[in-house]
Amino acid sequence: MNVTTETGDVTTEAGLTEPPETTMPTDPGPFDCMPELLAAARVAPVVRIPYLGKHAWVVCDPELVRIALTHPKLAKDITLVPDFMRKPGLMVGSQPPPEYARAMIMSDGENHARIRRVHQPVLSPRNTERWGERVSVKVDGFLDELEQSRSAESPEVNVVTDYTHRVPLAFISEMLGLPLEAERRLRSITDVMLYSSDYPARKEAVGALFGAVEGWVRDPAPLRDGVIRGLLAAADGPDAVTEGEVVVWTVGMIITGYETTGSLISASLYEALRRPADERPQTDEDIKAWVEETLRVHPPFPHPTWRFPTEDLDIGGYLIPKGAPVQVNIAAANRQPDEGADSFAAERQGHGHLSFGLGAHYCIGASLVRLEAQIALRGFLRRFPKARLSTGTAVEWESEWMIRRMSVLPAVLD
Repeated sequence: MNVTTETGDVTTEAGLTEPPETTMPTDPGPFDCMPELLAAARVAPVVRIPYLGKHAWVVCDPELVRIALTHPKLAKDITLVPDFMRKPGLMVGSQPPPEYARAMIMSDGENHARIRRVHQPVLSPRNTERWGERVSVKVDGFLDELEQSRSAESPEVNVVTDYTHRVPLAFISEMLGLPLEAERRLRSITDVMLYSSDYPARKEAVGALFGAVEGWVRDPAPLRDGVIRGLLAAADGPDAVTEGEVVVWTVGMIITGYETTGSLISASLYEALRRPADERPQTDEDIKAWVEETLRVHPPFPHPTWRFPTEDLDIGGYLIPKGAPVQVNIAAANRQPDEGADSFAAERQGHGHLSFGLGAHYCIGASLVRLEAQIALRGFLRRFPKARLSTGTAVEWESEWMIRRMSVLPAVLD
């Protein structure tokens, strides 16, 4: 039997509080979700939001988020995803059945450990340094194009489409060994898949991405040397890899290696371009600190991936029922309670942010993402030290509660 207190809180028989209901923007659109995510977190340390006709639980308090990220009873196994969430176009990592392949972000225990072992050599410190050299080459090439294309009549560019998203897309395509013509195709597919509010179109885009990757995996002849060919060669030994796994893992690398990295680069440049040149990062150490603060204030995944309790849980005195879909509010956990959406402060150096997660599921590509963002930010600011935000065109965002990016970052390349 539940009891309602004088304050309106509902207490369960076990003495736990039922999280209050609030709202977050769960459908994508041309807006910035950040103010609403922070407002929802001020309602209570744990909240419930309406989601797909039912509810999702969201942990918001910074300390409780740390507990949730490492809680042994908050599982990420694909088999725990409830049927009502298996809506076509949602939860890309749970689209294939587990017997076909498990994604790193939707697996636990030995399944997860095995997938990390297979990926570890690809993202080793030595390889990361080598990948960084390739990112530098691509950054220089795109900056050359920007310099050549600007003119007195048209000095304004959209940095998102002309630079920040081109860098990681070109890099991840080379890293995977994709055909040269794949880049434009991937951009159009992922834009619809992640940011369209047309769910039939999103379903079609998910199918198109899986279909493209399946085609490359089954007939790798058009591929250049890269990660896909490397994974296909790992067919023997205790960690033998199947074609299905190569497909699922490649899809995951495309989404996390391209879209979220591009969002981080965009936000890093936004915070620089909106400030006078003498307040922008100057040294390599400044650049590193600037990227970390951007990760704190502008996490590309304000809510990361789903977790599911394997039993009723007490999180900070709040009840989260067995099997309930759970999110962690990284956007709120990265901030102090009195911080608003616009709270970038370079001197903080991103201290304590959780944008790459915590514990066993800490982002395996974090070092590479950081390096890409640092190279892209440094290159742009050194090539265009007088660049500034446009006064005639507005910055535009697109987002929902789980993913966020700029769609327009207008800059004048003085």
